Amino acid sequence: MPLLVGFTFDLKTGDDRAVPHDLWAEHDDPVTISSVEAALKAGGHNVVRIGGSKELLKKLRRLKCDIVFNIAEGVSGRNRESEVPVLLDTADIPYTGPDALALSVALDKSAAKKILKYHGVPVPGSFEITKKGEVCVPRGVDFPFIVKPRYEGSAKGIRADSVVGDVRALKRRAACIVECYRQPALVEEFIDGWEFTVGVIGNGRLSVLPVVQRHVDKRTGLSSHVLKKCGRKPGMSACRELLEIGPALEDRIRELAVKAFLGLECRDFARFDFRVSSKNKNKDIYMLEANPLPSLAKDDYFAMVAELEGITYEDMINRMFAAALERCGLK
Repeated sequence: MPLLVGFTFDLKTGDDRAVPHDLWAEHDDPVTISSVEAALKAGGHNVVRIGGSKELLKKLRRLKCDIVFNIAEGVSGRNRESEVPVLLDTADIPYTGPDALALSVALDKSAAKKILKYHGVPVPGSFEITKKGEVCVPRGVDFPFIVKPRYEGSAKGIRADSVVGDVRALKRRAACIVECYRQPALVEEFIDGWEFTVGVIGNGRLSVLPVVQRHVDKRTGLSSHVLKKCGRKPGMSACRELLEIGPALEDRIRELAVKAFLGLECRDFARFDFRVSSKNKNKDIYMLEANPLPSLAKDDYFAMVAELEGITYEDMINRMFAAALERCGLK
């Protein structure tokens, strides 16, 4: 018998007056929402669109569904991704992905770093700037740095000038983050090198998907993924040569992805971003970000891996959904 699947999501808005300008960067476009919905229907399920947390709150008392497929990001605050899970837990409705606590921890980069380090996942050294004009670089970290909002994703707050090489540039960029995003600026040691992303699906039995390398811009050192979010896409001639990745390095990245998945208490599916340093021959690996609510767009990682593995986008989405169904005892 087909399941009735609620679908929670946040749509991008066409409002160009948003402050900051990338306020809606994590939200999905209508094409992605339609693609995920079609995939779930192709899996034999009935789907009812709900929307974001505010829409869910209005419909919660009369909501009748077996499970919710959740990719809602929320709008503001470090607990914004937790709004939908909290409401669904209150109503005792199962859903895909992590619970509220895991989502809040993963979104807050400072909190996530502490947990990742505890579980043996290397992360760049960092510190925070909470007020404009107040900069004190602690011992043990050194320029260049990359400056980003403490609790945002999807490259929000990162621009071509986010990598800074002196105190003056650091003050300027940190002040912009504090003022525009109304949160601390996270200042990380910038890992110059190559960038990789890898997905994990499952719960008790984890399946680690292929490691995919991203192009890195020669001038800024930022990945093409970040620059695309900034509205600038470098040509291939402007990108660093890809690193020839051997089995040992790939296995190490996959191993760290599993440690991060378990340490942050992710569920069902997630994606993790890494940097491999070019500073030494050891090719040190650092985790940049955990994405327990990864993009499911047809031009992003999971769709790309589906093509690499010779399966359809619809099959990939239902493979991810099947992990949640099994965890919730609905398979």
